[in-house]
Amino acid sequence: MALLWFDGFESYEAGTDIAALSPLLSQYSTVIGAYGRRGGNAIFMNGINDWHMVKVSGTPATIVCGFAIYLPSETTPVYSPTAIWIRLDDASEGGNTHLKFYINGSRLIEVRNNALTLLGTTSGHTIDGNTWYYIEIKATISDTVGQITINVDEVERLSTMADKDTLNGSNAYVGGVKLVGVNGPTAIYYDDLYILDDSGTKNNDFLGDVRVDVLRPNGAGTYTDFTPSAGSNYENVDEAFGPDDDTTYNDGSTVADQDSYALENLPAPAGTTIYGVKSQITVRKTDAGSRECKLLTRAGTTDDLGDTIILSDSFTTHTKIFEDNPDDSADWEDADVNGMEVGVEITV
Repeated sequence: MALLWFDGFESYEAGTDIAALSPLLSQYSTVIGAYGRRGGNAIFMNGINDWHMVKVSGTPATIVCGFAIYLPSETTPVYSPTAIWIRLDDASEGGNTHLKFYINGSRLIEVRNNALTLLGTTSGHTIDGNTWYYIEIKATISDTVGQITINVDEVERLSTMADKDTLNGSNAYVGGVKLVGVNGPTAIYYDDLYILDDSGTKNNDFLGDVRVDVLRPNGAGTYTDFTPSAGSNYENVDEAFGPDDDTTYNDGSTVADQDSYALENLPAPAGTTIYGVKSQITVRKTDAGSRECKLLTRAGTTDDLGDTIILSDSFTTHTKIFEDNPDDSADWEDADVNGMEVGVEITV
């Protein structure tokens, strides 16, 4: 799989810190709110002590990440070698930092290695206030053949630099992508994030300016084995922003029971390329002993079960990314997504 993560920050509770989703870490006042570039949610950060880290699965030497940014002020960020805007690390916690990206005092993007050697600076644009930009970074980690390319709004602004020292330590891979608040008297918003590596035959290079939409449950699915706390099953899992935990829920206890939910249709224009689909559930156990379940994704007539989830007494959120439709192993089409269901199956 090349597509490692994507997020439009729509499925988190507005006004609070990001939920403890398994690949994510956040700190300080990083919050979710209705700041997005298309009217939805975005991350808000108000200084370099705010950050959002995405753990990268595997050990990819080459990483590509894209995200929308907005500086709600014309105030120029204060440049400092220690005030890093974007970091590529070899681990999500306590690791080595390979590359450091900055918005400098000229409002250009520059990249340095961990020794603070300047490797390159973008040209032909500035990151101005009160304007959304879509930034894409491609980097290869190596002490001899490292490479870096930066696109802004789908235009190459830092041409591919080859044979650079982009390695810090001995782990020539990216284990975490860290988004940080900018340094100085201005805030920053992040939206529509994707991260991928260069493996496989699709989603292995720049995707361009993308949008990430959330489709919430709007009807009962094929399976309705669970007992709703009230009303229909889908009405207990259709919160606008973030799960409401024990306020509304669906409860099951019998092994092999399934519950699934039909989803809203895609809001994007018909025929828009669909690079991936991410299913997501939030679950916990309510009794003693060991209980397990799996995330259920139904596409067409195919039921795809995710990895085993060992349930806790606390709510945990789990996801699975599909680059292809599991029903026919082909590219996703609008009708495929509009007809899919997401739910859960009890396995233990």
